Amino acid sequence: MQEIFKTHILEKTGEKASHISIDNVSSTEKGTSKSKVQFVTYSLNSDVGKHLVNVVVKFSSDEIRFEKEIRNHSKIANISEVFSGVHVPKILYKSSLNKCIIYEGIDGLSFRDAKLALKDKDLLAGQALAAIHGIETGKLEVDSYKKLVLYLLSVLEDPQLEEEILDLMLPYFKAMEKSKGATRIHGDYHQGNLLFSSEDIELVQKGSDIANTTVKVYVIDPEFIMEGRDRNEDIGTFFAKPCIQEFQKTGNIGNSKSKIKSFIEGYNNILRRIGSEQLLSDIYPTGLTIDFHIASYVLYDLVDKILSNQLTTFSEEIKDKVKLLKIILKEGPFQNN
Repeated sequence: MQEIFKTHILEKTGEKASHISIDNVSSTEKGTSKSKVQFVTYSLNSDVGKHLVNVVVKFSSDEIRFEKEIRNHSKIANISEVFSGVHVPKILYKSSLNKCIIYEGIDGLSFRDAKLALKDKDLLAGQALAAIHGIETGKLEVDSYKKLVLYLLSVLEDPQLEEEILDLMLPYFKAMEKSKGATRIHGDYHQGNLLFSSEDIELVQKGSDIANTTVKVYVIDPEFIMEGRDRNEDIGTFFAKPCIQEFQKTGNIGNSKSKIKSFIEGYNNILRRIGSEQLLSDIYPTGLTIDFHIASYVLYDLVDKILSNQLTTFSEEIKDKVKLLKIILKEGPFQNN
């Protein structure tokens, strides 16, 4: 850690510290049964002054998850070379013995806490995702999506509903098959895995036009990166939970439509900037498949509720999700954004 501290001080002050001592260490823990994350702040004394250094320490539950995260991080570590507005935190240290990775700390604000207009947040999130996806296109292998849907439908134990939902999904399978949407996806692209640069946000708050200010977006948690998947899958993941919440509160999804429009605007801006001759809609000639992926998330969510609470599709707390599922698949509200 001494070398990490010295490098940080040099980058922040331009001065090289020779002697460093730790005054205090504070940390908070987040995570699941499969991985634990410690957000650690070191209060340091050195011969060139006092300093605060933040790092993120992540412990994986097993060797496979540890190695996968290291491998996936390398795939997007230099993404800022594609677009300077997106950054992936550096790995400062890794230990296979302890299944531990130490990432650089980020002076950033969460999606929720950043004082920006919601439209601007969605636009920035779209820009970052386009940089991760890149401009390479390819034919999609759709079988994995079909298998997942068939499994989820089988859990419903409601043959009439299963048939209805499957029929509604068939046009989306065909749209994926006719698309060139295959790419490397983040795999867990949601608001909690994005941070906005505190320094850049401050400039915007002081009156700088966001259109002329590159607000850096930090993308974290590369553990679930996958190759050859539908690029709309990440967009569906990003908006599925907010869409469900909006429907539960208001009975409609108009705000989600507006947010996805802003997101795609940012996405297309970066596709152009990094050299693509195609916008997102050009990659999907028969319509975007965002609706399919949001609907799949809703289906997964209601299946989880059925299994964990021993419910049926006729249960009151399931009916709303079934209604939303049908609306999305029938109306395709996000298909032509």
